[in-house]
Amino acid sequence: MNKMIFWIKNPLPMLPVLLLTAITVLTSPMALSAVQSFNITAKTLPNGQLAYSLGSDAEAVIPGPALFVKQGDTINVTLTNSTSVDVGFSVPGLNASAVKAQPGQTQSYSFQAAKAGTYVYHGNGKEMLGLFGALIVDPASGPVDKFVDDNGAIVPVAQADIDKQFVLFMVGSTFWGTEISSDGATQKPLWANPNPGAVENDIVRFHILSIGPGHTFHLHAHRWLKTGTNSTIDVKLLKDGTDTHTFTVKAGSGVGAGDWQYHCHLVSHMEAGMHGSFKVAPAGGSGASVVGASPYGRILLGSKDEPGLVTFEVSDEPASWFRSARGDAIVGLPYDIKTKSLEVMSPGSSVNFVMSDTNGVHTISSLLWPSGAAHMPFNQTTAYRGGGIVKLDTPGLYVFTCKVHPFMFAAIIVDDPNTEGLDLGNPAADYKIDLVTGITGLPTSTDLAVRLLKTFFIATAPSNWQDYSTGRWSVKFPTLPVRISGAPFGNIASGGLAAPLSAVLNSDQPIAFGSKPAVPGVGEVWVNTQFEKTAGKYKPGTISVVDTANWTVKRKIALPEINMNNPHNMWTNRDQSIVYQTQWFDNKLTLIDHANGKLIKNIQVGFSPSHVMTLPSTDDVTIANNGEDSIMIMPAGTSFVFKALPTQAPGQSTAHPHGHWISADGSKIVTPNISTGDVGIYGSSGGIEARTPTGNNVPGAHPVAIGMMPDSSKIYATNLLHHTLSVLDGAGNLLKTVNLIADYNPIDGTFADKDGNGIIAVGVLPIQTPVAPDGKSMVIASMGGQIVVVDTKTDTIAAMLECDPGCHGANFGAKKGGGYYAYVTSKFSNRLIVVDTDPNGDGNLSDATIAGHVPLVTGGTTAVDDTVSSLPGFGGQGVLAIPNVYNGWVQNLPEAWKVGLTDLQKNPMGR
Repeated sequence: MNKMIFWIKNPLPMLPVLLLTAITVLTSPMALSAVQSFNITAKTLPNGQLAYSLGSDAEAVIPGPALFVKQGDTINVTLTNSTSVDVGFSVPGLNASAVKAQPGQTQSYSFQAAKAGTYVYHGNGKEMLGLFGALIVDPASGPVDKFVDDNGAIVPVAQADIDKQFVLFMVGSTFWGTEISSDGATQKPLWANPNPGAVENDIVRFHILSIGPGHTFHLHAHRWLKTGTNSTIDVKLLKDGTDTHTFTVKAGSGVGAGDWQYHCHLVSHMEAGMHGSFKVAPAGGSGASVVGASPYGRILLGSKDEPGLVTFEVSDEPASWFRSARGDAIVGLPYDIKTKSLEVMSPGSSVNFVMSDTNGVHTISSLLWPSGAAHMPFNQTTAYRGGGIVKLDTPGLYVFTCKVHPFMFAAIIVDDPNTEGLDLGNPAADYKIDLVTGITGLPTSTDLAVRLLKTFFIATAPSNWQDYSTGRWSVKFPTLPVRISGAPFGNIASGGLAAPLSAVLNSDQPIAFGSKPAVPGVGEVWVNTQFEKTAGKYKPGTISVVDTANWTVKRKIALPEINMNNPHNMWTNRDQSIVYQTQWFDNKLTLIDHANGKLIKNIQVGFSPSHVMTLPSTDDVTIANNGEDSIMIMPAGTSFVFKALPTQAPGQSTAHPHGHWISADGSKIVTPNISTGDVGIYGSSGGIEARTPTGNNVPGAHPVAIGMMPDSSKIYATNLLHHTLSVLDGAGNLLKTVNLIADYNPIDGTFADKDGNGIIAVGVLPIQTPVAPDGKSMVIASMGGQIVVVDTKTDTIAAMLECDPGCHGANFGAKKGGGYYAYVTSKFSNRLIVVDTDPNGDGNLSDATIAGHVPLVTGGTTAVDDTVSSLPGFGGQGVLAIPNVYNGWVQNLPEAWKVGLTDLQKNPMGR
């Protein structure tokens, strides 16, 4: 009360203060604020992407409608969800709401535009698939921006000065654009990778926004002001997550009319297609923008006659690694389509890839394309988080893969509407295709082409996988009418031949798990059942532990507490107490207690760690970062990465090492470098000793795995896409290249002893290639469904055994009583194959045999840490026998682990 009386008794001195306060309040954004209400609907577009529309009747667009308000305004948003998934409306920096609207429901949001600027609004979980837009908060009064004039003068910009505005979103490796009138009243979608247009000397305001992985925006020949300063820039870094940058330019200022490129300044993003042109027309020109690829355009079931766009989400999900945004709708078509990785569009449309559902890094790389197609092959030299976009003009089949994870496939059929059936090759070239391996003009009627199709339709459709628990393998291929070069196999007919795919590829046969080996092994076999799904996590993958005493699965390890993601390869420490597990679609190495299968620690080591081994000399852990460019080293007994050994010299291309091996004395680490097509030999303490190309000067070899003789005298590398085995000496000199498909006729599919070695054997798409601990034999697990046994004395094929679809992993373990078993896994079946390369121990490998098969599904006594929910026992890749009996490692085993081994198994080089 006393304070109030004192204030009233002294009115005159307070009048200036009162007046100033009143003026401040009346001229603040709060005083001038209004209530802005927006009714927004989330919809599904014809290509399966999601988008916002303003109101329920308007067309949904990407980016979503730009919302213009003034600082201080209250914003009310009513969101109606017309999609099949939960969506939201979140504005980082203003209203980071986590509330979502369920399908068919409506949700309301209210917040204040407290600060001027440009903001991202997004769908809170589905943003990278199209649910994003710009909220532009202009100052309540005064200029909205300023620009640098021809003479260097800084000129304020009022709203009325602006001729046009552009919103450009950077998402994945694609730009999404909108052209907006100066007052924001008229908006035109420019879609994906457009070419914005203006007339010279137009005042143009750009709103650059990003969502997901970060980018660096650059516009050629123009400069603008750094936000909040008078400093000029021509490039802007946008951070991960969400970020924005707004600037104004005078079109062609100082440089005149022209096509001025804009792009992301990251090289990997540029080569992925993240670029366009700012088309500045001379005075008197139209200044029209060129619209990019539209989700409504010329694609299967598209609704408009304009360049179309199909979109694939890059995912960690088994089979749907490249998942069409409308995969469920594609599968629902009446053509018996089982895969979600197939798309159809017209020439001149584009395919877009966005890494929206993966924790790893990837490449988008061409595997095959129509003969003579422009801009092929599409190749990314470095794996990263982003995506890719490419326009496809030539009719025919295009298949893309990831070089890091080479069983990921996306297929796009670009169909000429004037031909009967969907074109699988270029109509102008007898419907032929080219392959990344250098093969050109391959008729689509050949056996090789049919095998490639079969591989795609099995790999990308779990219903086509070999589930032994059902007792039958029924493989169904689409009844889609296609046009190939001629009648199968190898014929060429004028104008090609139209036929349903199912007429060539369907099969139906009884299957059984088979009998278990008669002779036990020693210890356990740990198998990465990489695709098996469990109820307590949303990422796939388990470890199936097989007891070789009775050939049953004793334990399933899912580690739901860390959401273990695509476990790929394993190794143990010296005393076999810790199992090191890589997560190939992630960035983690997991340490697991061998005794109970419990988690010890989950550590970050780098993107897409593939294989892990210890140095036999020190027990230090080496991890191949397949998505990067190094071997990581973790000191023995610790759980932190100590250093990285680069797999290439400064300035050289990223190597992307995969399945490495280590010499028995621990002095050398040998890697297959998938991106550079060579074998690298490195000192275990650092330094490059050799880099040896494996492709014989032909592109696309894709070396993927290494094997070594127990005395380190020879090195073996499998070349996945060349179907070859490279043999090197210990110094890295190439000694020999073994053609694993020499006995195969790719035209008609017949097999014959063409190499004259007395054996009919092939190894299509070879992967893991371990040498037996005693050095007498080597096995190659070939994805085409073969196990190749190689005699290391002569480096020739000694035998071929049948494997399951997606044959992948191989490793040796001790056989009870002497000798060794090779344990072989397959991605697209759910059993383990046990191979005895020398069953009678006479050194003659021609009698190599399959000793038995082991189901990888849970049994009544299997211990589990989570409930298997789907794909039981599938995804067999990395495999590890415990105890580790390879030379250099077996000698370091504790005595307790040597009890079941023979003297020769304890010392394989003592023979």
